[in-house]
Amino acid sequence: MGKWKWRRAAAVLLGSLLAIQLWQGEASVLAAADYGKLRAENGGKLAQMHPFVASTEQAIILSFGGFSKEAPLRAILEKMRENKMRGTFFVTERELQRNRGNIDLIHSYGQDLGIGLVAVKDGDFAAYCSQIERIQSMIREHYGVTTNVVHQMSGGEDDAPLLEAVQAMGCFLAGQGLNVVQSKHKDAGSPDEIMPDIFGKWITSLNRGEIVYMRTDFYADDHLAADLLMRIKKDKIDNIAYRSGEDTPEMNPANNSDYRISSLQDVLSHKEMFYQAPVDVESLPEEMRPEYGADQVTGKNFSKKFYDAYIGAPTVSSDDRMLGFSRLEMAKADKTGVVKTVTDNTIFLTFDDWGQDESINKLLYVLRKHQAKGTFFIITWNVNTNPNLLRAIAEEGQEIASHTNLHKPMAYRDDNGKQVPGMPIDEYREDVRSSYRILAEAVGDIMIDGGRRPSLMRFLRPPTLAVSRAGCYEILDAGYTYIINGYGSTEDYGAVSLQSLVGILDSIVHKSDGTVRKGSIVIMHMSSMASKTSRALDILLTANDRLPDGDPRKFRTGLLGDYLKDGYSQMMRMPKDTRAP
Repeated sequence: MGKWKWRRAAAVLLGSLLAIQLWQGEASVLAAADYGKLRAENGGKLAQMHPFVASTEQAIILSFGGFSKEAPLRAILEKMRENKMRGTFFVTERELQRNRGNIDLIHSYGQDLGIGLVAVKDGDFAAYCSQIERIQSMIREHYGVTTNVVHQMSGGEDDAPLLEAVQAMGCFLAGQGLNVVQSKHKDAGSPDEIMPDIFGKWITSLNRGEIVYMRTDFYADDHLAADLLMRIKKDKIDNIAYRSGEDTPEMNPANNSDYRISSLQDVLSHKEMFYQAPVDVESLPEEMRPEYGADQVTGKNFSKKFYDAYIGAPTVSSDDRMLGFSRLEMAKADKTGVVKTVTDNTIFLTFDDWGQDESINKLLYVLRKHQAKGTFFIITWNVNTNPNLLRAIAEEGQEIASHTNLHKPMAYRDDNGKQVPGMPIDEYREDVRSSYRILAEAVGDIMIDGGRRPSLMRFLRPPTLAVSRAGCYEILDAGYTYIINGYGSTEDYGAVSLQSLVGILDSIVHKSDGTVRKGSIVIMHMSSMASKTSRALDILLTANDRLPDGDPRKFRTGLLGDYLKDGYSQMMRMPKDTRAP
């Protein structure tokens, strides 16, 4: 799976935390003459290259190299000043010697300087330590700046001595989540020729904490680098913020949905936003560890466990999407899609799949704006590309749950209309078990509700809402406590219009007489395809906020984990006044 990818990414993040600690001065650098002792104390550890900083700060990090030409550099600096953008400019020893005027220019614009480390033939540990110290000394002497951030400007036949030196010297080794420059674009005439190759069709935005790298002196056209930078800002950063009518960061001081464009040093200085990943799952409370509750289901107790744990959907009936169950079992299984212990006007907002900052950050802002709560059912196979965003969801007090790892349904209809399993059962077993572990390693240590309970819950929502007897057995046997569909899906990924989506949301939340459908679970989506969801939800919640307290149409939002606990069973009877329609 993806679990090995995740572990590699996790190792990078762990190295990131260590490097950040060193940046904060928690380790000392020895004198240049004592590199042997420094190397021994380092114990052979190598620096990890970081494509992003392990931080939940709403920031994109800019970094630059290549300062042989003044014209494109000045154009970039002017655009950055006009737009209050910050960045880190990695300067090499050679540039400090030969292009001092351009480095002076960078400093005069108030931008940050970093260490551009160049690989040298047959370079050993001491050679790279010495190169780092020489650049540090020159920057400190000429500009009064102390820096421990490093970018490897070129690779050698053996990078191990370089990486060992960076680690031993207590530096942060910045890589790039996005390298803007590609060799085939040297003679490009406009950003239009470059953007599709950099981002492709599906990347709608940059990632929280991502490091973007650009050479300033590469393009033949001296204005292209600056123009491309502004195009990236407009299309892949500015679009992350929530903008609807007058509710924009520019017009509404309370709208804090925009991302800052920062230097590496700026983000590293905000250590309150840092976190350590992967979470050591063995250090979590026993009931949160991946193995807890696993392998407890038997042929004898499965039926009761399933009836208690399965919250169905009106659209998942005995004739559709329930593979392997007997007719009696299908008839008995829940189809209400509501939490039955809700007797007040509480409803539950839930969001499926995974997405990018451009879609998820808007949802987080709308929930913050209305002090609303939601449960995010995450597809986990691609979480490792943007763990900062997942972490941010949990830190905002929202719930995290599983939507499986690969998003393969338990059952689907083949070309002949027959229901068949979505994947072999041993693969499905690994899928649901690995999904919880991935989430635990990302957010398992985050507590919400004033620190009283975890953000991560042992809930799973089946892809397409389809269930099978064998699949549900594996979910419950993996230690999940509830299998949750819901009263209605907005199908917002295909919404025709904003107005129609608001109507669908309202029909799930309210009965035909306008009163609240108590305990209703609303299914929405967080991918970029659900582009209208944040605005539709904002409209619904704004209308609700305007209702006076006590109005039977007014609802409050709750978290599923506050109700699905203490042996809650979906087989209990609903109070008469909470039943559909």
